[in-house]
Amino acid sequence: MDVERFDLALKETIEAERLKNGIGTYSEGTLHAVLKKYFEPSNERHELKVGRYVADIVGQNGIIEIQTQQLFRMKNKIKAFLEVSDVTVVYPVSSSRYVRWIDSVTGEVFGKRKSPRKESVYEAIVELYALRDFVSDPGFRFIAVILETEEMKYFKMDKYGRKTTVRRFDRIPLKLISEEHFFCKEDYYRLIPEGLCDNFTSSDFAKSAKIHRSCAQTVLSFLNIIGVVSRVDRNKNGYIYTVCR
Repeated sequence: MDVERFDLALKETIEAERLKNGIGTYSEGTLHAVLKKYFEPSNERHELKVGRYVADIVGQNGIIEIQTQQLFRMKNKIKAFLEVSDVTVVYPVSSSRYVRWIDSVTGEVFGKRKSPRKESVYEAIVELYALRDFVSDPGFRFIAVILETEEMKYFKMDKYGRKTTVRRFDRIPLKLISEEHFFCKEDYYRLIPEGLCDNFTSSDFAKSAKIHRSCAQTVLSFLNIIGVVSRVDRNKNGYIYTVCR
């Protein structure tokens, strides 16, 4: 993690957007653009064609693909890239976020508010579940980038004068909090929270990790597939797991 390099990438990206689109405006994909600049400052290594697909970054460490949502859409692309190169998938997580509203008619931007919604590295693993078949490949790596972000949302007024959301227009990173690197099977053991008994359920895992049970269930299914935990029994509430040490 390099906070100074991240801040520089953020500054350069925002300045480039203002020159292109005007002060106070943003283009869609700011988060993606900043992360691409952060992981590879040289524009010459951006958006290069590899076989049938275009890679976000092609550099000394192989291919880096930055996906801000829906990792399942990358399956064919990652499979093709792994045949010719090491591949690192980068996925951003908003541990804290603010929301700004944009009037879809006038373009006016209104003040921001703190959102109660928070994410953790476990939400990134839920997304990674779609790429579970690649995790055992020695050339596959995954990085969850933990950020403070600001969301820009379009709105319009309904006939009753109430604000309604049209769609999220952009997500802008404000601060780099941390990075979670998963480069080999052993790295995934860090996902096991402290305080678990030898045998535990998804409810126990959710309580220790401070996440929803549905999230815990997907994370445990993923960890079971890659051999970090195993299912040893089952009760009326679901599977019972143990850590494969």
